[in-house]
Amino acid sequence: MGEPVLPLVEPDLVGIWRKNVWWFGFRWPFSMVLFSWVTVASTLAPEFHLDRYLLTLLAGFFGLVIGAHYIDITASKDKYLPYFPKMNRGAIRTVGVFAVLAGVAVGVYMSLTYSLWFLVFVILGGFFALLYPIEKPKWLHTYPGFGLAWGFMPVLASYYIQGTRIDLLGLGLAVFLGITVVEMHHMAVLTNEREYSADLTKNARLLLKIHRTAAYSIGLILLISRLVAMF
Repeated sequence: MGEPVLPLVEPDLVGIWRKNVWWFGFRWPFSMVLFSWVTVASTLAPEFHLDRYLLTLLAGFFGLVIGAHYIDITASKDKYLPYFPKMNRGAIRTVGVFAVLAGVAVGVYMSLTYSLWFLVFVILGGFFALLYPIEKPKWLHTYPGFGLAWGFMPVLASYYIQGTRIDLLGLGLAVFLGITVVEMHHMAVLTNEREYSADLTKNARLLLKIHRTAAYSIGLILLISRLVAMF
């Protein structure tokens, strides 16, 4: 007999992402959307510094992509255990915590190098990465909390570190993209085959693909425009 067919509870629990829990933990489809919005914020800032942009991606990769996602997998064991019954929760959680600390260390380096005010973003980012997955405090694990932790703050931090200042454009961009990631999250929720009809989940997955394509395209075009201007 083949493996039991499990309902789709996350839109990226398919194909290659289901082969290994460590690989799934990167949540690449959504992580690349985050990096795309970080790129948009960095390239629309009054100044653009490639070194600061790359360090911002590195801090986000450790803190949010690896750290927060790995902690989330272990905190939501009942949700993911049927898909990865042999996963070592203790090892995954440990790697997640150390990854968050590595992201914070990169952020501290950026603060000491470019602006001490950036420490505010580093501290808040570390707080969100560690506590959002475990749903404590409760207000953080809500749609407004998700928009703040995964949209508004990363975008505003990325904008700020380029020119070490915040203006109305940066604030407006952070608010807009904070709302945008909430919309993406809700579409991901609607792909849950265990709770919603086949037509609804199919349409939600299509909208997610369109959303990701838009994010990737905008980020890449803006990055190329900045690089061309630099070189």
